[in-house]
Amino acid sequence: MYEPDERPSAAKSVPAIIQQGWPGTFGWRHVKGVALTRLLVAIWLLALGSFFCASGRWWGALLFATAGLLGWLAYQMPRWKLALGAVSNGPHPR
Repeated sequence: MYEPDERPSAAKSVPAIIQQGWPGTFGWRHVKGVALTRLLVAIWLLALGSFFCASGRWWGALLFATAGLLGWLAYQMPRWKLALGAVSNGPHPR
């Protein structure tokens, strides 16, 4: 399907800050646990933001953006680890 030089690199889809080792050694060793924690915090922020918006405090909608960011990170981190592992036998944080 691809010529050897035309194969897309898996690391191209990983942001540069992640390639430099931003999550740290603990984050890379415990990706599933960190992702689960981020997902649970995102769910909590959605519930808290819904409560604040329902009670008339519209600044609670800012919690939705934070929950979205945490949910996206929880979804992407295991994929980034797999992509970096396919390129260089695992990420090498500082």
